[in-house]
Amino acid sequence: MPWCPKCKAEYREGFTECSSCHVPLVDELPAEKDVPEQEQYVLPDGMEKPIAVYTAKNRLEAETVCDLLRDHDIVTIDRPAAFRQIQAYSGADARFGVEILVDASQTAQARALIDEMNHDLAEQPVDEDELARLAEEQAMETPEQPMEDNVSFKLLPVVIGVIVVALVLLYFVAN
Repeated sequence: MPWCPKCKAEYREGFTECSSCHVPLVDELPAEKDVPEQEQYVLPDGMEKPIAVYTAKNRLEAETVCDLLRDHDIVTIDRPAAFRQIQAYSGADARFGVEILVDASQTAQARALIDEMNHDLAEQPVDEDELARLAEEQAMETPEQPMEDNVSFKLLPVVIGVIVVALVLLYFVAN
């Protein structure tokens, strides 16, 4: 199974890049050694000293903020704000948040962009019609995927048949 060398997330076969860290996956994780936490992370090009500039409530908000910053040529990475073990077992992004990190030289610009985005969102609440229109546009852009056969539904008649036969046998044995 492929692994992300940065966040240590496990992926299914066929994936080549971590969806969170945007780094290539490896077949095996290197052995853990006593390395300071800051050195355990593989920093992207252009980032020397990562500083947390924002804690998003969930992964979707984090991706939105990261996209905004990347559109303004600011290199970003994100990580769970909680301990990785807690996040792995509980899916705790929504509970603890996701930290957005940028290089120390770009913190002021990143915070200004995030504050402007939050200010714009607070000023203009999105109405229901606009949300419906955006959802419809997104649905039209998403390629249609074929339905997958679910093996458990194919086995359902067999399971029901076995149960019926067992009940009939119990009936005859009891009488």
